[in-house]
Amino acid sequence: MITALLFVASLILVVVASELFTNAIEWAGYLLNLGTGATGSLLAALGTSLPETVVPIVALATHSPAADSVATGAVLGSPFLLLTLGAGATGIAVVLRGGARKLVIDRRQARRDLGVFLGAFTVAVVSSVLPGGARIAVGALLLLAYAVYVVATLRGSAAAGESPEPLHIVRWRPDKPHPMLVALQLAIAVALLIVGSQLFVTALDQTASALQVPALVLALVIVPVATELPETLNSVLWVRTNDDMLAFGNVAGSATFQSCVLASIGVVFTTWHPGSAGLISATLTVLTAAFLLTLLWNGRARGALLMLAIVPWVAYVVAQVATGGRLAL
Repeated sequence: MITALLFVASLILVVVASELFTNAIEWAGYLLNLGTGATGSLLAALGTSLPETVVPIVALATHSPAADSVATGAVLGSPFLLLTLGAGATGIAVVLRGGARKLVIDRRQARRDLGVFLGAFTVAVVSSVLPGGARIAVGALLLLAYAVYVVATLRGSAAAGESPEPLHIVRWRPDKPHPMLVALQLAIAVALLIVGSQLFVTALDQTASALQVPALVLALVIVPVATELPETLNSVLWVRTNDDMLAFGNVAGSATFQSCVLASIGVVFTTWHPGSAGLISATLTVLTAAFLLTLLWNGRARGALLMLAIVPWVAYVVAQVATGGRLAL
């Protein structure tokens, strides 16, 4: 009974937090006079990538025994799960939306986000064969690449469009909210996202133990869904309101942030030996990103085709189960 209540409470928290987050991000972009592409690729991506980024930093800073594995797994696993589950869920949302059932975005956004991701992620993975000193230079290069990407995204952004719906925490005030109120709602949303995701994982762990679900199934199938739940749900909400560029930017922009900023941490501060499992995951990630870039090259993609992005993750899970988890990161 307690586990069921915990599960329901965690889902409610994540849903509420995602709604608060999307609303606050829309206002932040509007107040900064950013177009939806830049708002999704930069602001939304930064906010939803915080949990995955903080975990390895804390592990490394506290000299956790598993810090090296945690950081390496975060660098390689986060974008893999995001581009497969996140893009796949976005495709499902597009199909369920009806109408033309197409995701429509600025083609420059797709080429910029996924292009930078492919370049940065590939460089990060290949740098595993380099000595420590050279990897420091690679880490600096990745951070520089992200800075250039931010500047390019801001320069390519159109002016903000119509004002969003009223800020949720002051819905009774129809006028433009103060930036501090937007920041406050954003902070509340991020905190609730982190707490809700943690409660979700805890509830799933307890459920798996009670039902005697194998730990491998929990680790490969259920927990990954929970860790990427905020990004995925945010994109689904934006698709529902026809904010396709925000939805796509949230997924691709987060992956780009992870391939540059998060990867620089792994490259510089860990032994950075992905191993065969990591290389398999990285290869599937690159193939998925290349598929999405090809699909969205002209800025339009059918939701049914976008759903296919989830196939590599399903194949990876099947391979893990078949080999008894010997391919796990």
